[in-house]
Formats: sequence, structure tokens, C-alpha cells
Amino acid sequence: MTYALASIAVLSFIGMSILGEQGGVWTIAFYVMFCGIVATGFVMLRRSHRQQDQALNYSITGRSVLALQDADDISAIVRTYLAERAAIIGSLVARAASENHLRLNEVPFEQASMRQRQNAQLRQSGLLDKLEPTEADLVGVADGRWTVEQLNEVVKWCEQLRLLRWTLGIDAEMIPLAHFPRVDFSLSLGLLGSKCTFSGSGQTLKSWDLRVERDIAFGYVARVVAELKARKLITIGPELDSWADQLREKSLGPSNDYLVGSKTVGELDDDNLRLLWIIAVSRGQYAAYLAEQLSADNPCSFARWSSRA
Repeated sequence: MTYALASIAVLSFIGMSILGEQGGVWTIAFYVMFCGIVATGFVMLRRSHRQQDQALNYSITGRSVLALQDADDISAIVRTYLAERAAIIGSLVARAASENHLRLNEVPFEQASMRQRQNAQLRQSGLLDKLEPTEADLVGVADGRWTVEQLNEVVKWCEQLRLLRWTLGIDAEMIPLAHFPRVDFSLSLGLLGSKCTFSGSGQTLKSWDLRVERDIAFGYVARVVAELKARKLITIGPELDSWADQLREKSLGPSNDYLVGSKTVGELDDDNLRLLWIIAVSRGQYAAYLAEQLSADNPCSFARWSSRA
């Protein structure tokens, strides 16, 4: 647990720094140094067993080999909480779809009513008072008024929602990082309102499945760090220069590198490389969070979990 939490805290901070949200070059270097210490052994182990991991986790068709547990095997309080989180995040994704449409198209004010509809459904489901503070702020913003920064949060929400739907048994499969998952507004369907098809009860994945997904995601994160460094998109300390260079050297080539859709990490342009960074960090963080929640007696919010990691 300590290893996972320390890794997540470091990787998430690096991610925010690279994106320019906080910290400078020396801050990035400091945290990347610790990231390397924690991740080096893990990455090499993951690379040496990569084919075995893929065989264990995905068949040729991409389906996951899952270990399911009955609802009775997980705390009822925790499962209810996760089901509520799926509905809330689904509502945010639906609202983001509307905000994206309004940003790209001129829509008469009377037609821009997604805020009212989503908030009414949250209220009817008893979830409006269960929003996190930042979420409450977002749902209170008038239609068409989300900032670009707020709208960009949908990338992280989609990863969280993919994991929640998969964990709760709503979806039998989850698109792997090798397929380069993108923003998918349809993930919000069937989770809230009169068309809700999710009962909130049934089989749930075991913590092990989430830990495997966490490790895969952080394997991608380490590879992306090495690529970002090679392209001089980040600056890291000399302590990690050789680590990043060796990882990149071992990974280059279609038969060795991590796949990302029809390309490899090394073949991605800078914009898609940064996007993959956000996706992989988001998936790794939330998978680690869910792995702990599935074995807990009482739920902990992701915000609180992240702050104490």
C-alpha cells in the first residue's frame, strides 16, 4: 500500500508540473528523481514480463480475464458509494458534452438547458448534496460558461468512469491503453435519470484486477516520461538521465515499444504524447484508489485519498 500511494503522489505531481499547473524545472526534477527510484525496478520487471501480462489480462479479442466477486464480498456501503460516484461522474461527462457543443455551436439560450436537466436528475436521485466541492461549483455554472480548463477535466472523468463501470460490472470490458482511449461522452449513458439501467448491485471486480490495471498504466507513465525527456519537453535531474535514456533505448521499435492505437509511444506527436500522459496518470491513480476501496469497510473520497497519499 505504501509503495502504491507514494508512487501515485509522485506521478500525479509530475503530471501537474509538466502541464504547467504548478512547480518549475527544479520541482519537476526533484519529484522525477523519486519517481525513478520507485519506478525503475517496477518498470524493468514489467518490461521483462510484458508478454505474460498481456496474455493474462487480454485475449486476442481484447477481453479481460477477470476475477469477479459477489456483491456480498464487498462492503455494501463502499459499493453504494462507488455506484453513486459513477452516476455523479457520468452526469459531469454528460454536462461536458453539452458544454463542448455550446462552445462549438451557436445555440439559442432556451435550448441550452442541460444544467437544469442534469441537476434535476441529481436532485431526484439524492446525489446533489453528495457532490464534491469542485463538482458542486461546476454544476452551478450557467450553460455554456465552463472554461477551457474546466472542460478539459473530461479526459480524467472518462478514465474514472471507465474504471467505475468496469469495476461495478456495468461493462464487461474496458478499452486498454494500447487502444489509446479518448473522450467518450457515451460513457454517461444509463447511469442517471429515468433511463438509468444500472441497479447498483451485482458482481464487482476484485482488488487484484485494479492493481493489474494500475501497474499497466504506470508502465505507460514511465515510458512517456522517458519520451518527454528525450524530446526535451521536460527537464529532469542528472540522476535520472541514464534511467530515462536506457528505458527509451530498450523501448524503441515496433516490436518493443508500448502500443498506442496504430502507433507506438515513440511515434506519437507531442500533443498526443501529452494526452497519453494525462490518460495514463489518471487511469493509474484511479485504479490504485479503487483497489483500496474494494477492500475497505468504509469509503473514502478520491480527493481525500489523493491528499493523504
